[in-house]
Amino acid sequence: MILSFMSIFLDIAIFIGVLLVIIAVASFFIVRDLQTEYKKVFRINSKFEIELRKLVNLLFKFHEHSKLESYTNVVIKQLSHEEKRNLLKIIDEVYQTIDLEADDNKYIIETYQNLEELRRVRDSKVIVFNQKLTYFPFNIYSKIMKIENYHTFMDKQ
Repeated sequence: MILSFMSIFLDIAIFIGVLLVIIAVASFFIVRDLQTEYKKVFRINSKFEIELRKLVNLLFKFHEHSKLESYTNVVIKQLSHEEKRNLLKIIDEVYQTIDLEADDNKYIIETYQNLEELRRVRDSKVIVFNQKLTYFPFNIYSKIMKIENYHTFMDKQ
């Protein structure tokens, strides 16, 4: 009788131990996956902000548009998402006014095209990352790790 209780207790202890090991290994891989996805989005976001800064400086230096003056001395990374959206709208307005055929504007055009490409890539990575945060095991770990959703710059269609 005592031997059968010990056998059942040992089986339950082994089962719980194996279950804890499986949870620990799964947690390791889930956290690692979240970290790598976050780093991808963070990197592309940093590249986007660098290109945005470069374009603001170029447009203000060569075209001295009054709307861009307030953005020449600020740190782009510290702007809120809405301020960055407004800045992108201003850049689009200013870009529409420049002469696309002039040789002086070739670098501005190239930088603007790079910015648009980075915006599309960034937004696609952000959408994938945000979607991943809504799935079952990732949403629990994202709350534990205090990972927040990123916002996109493209208008929803």
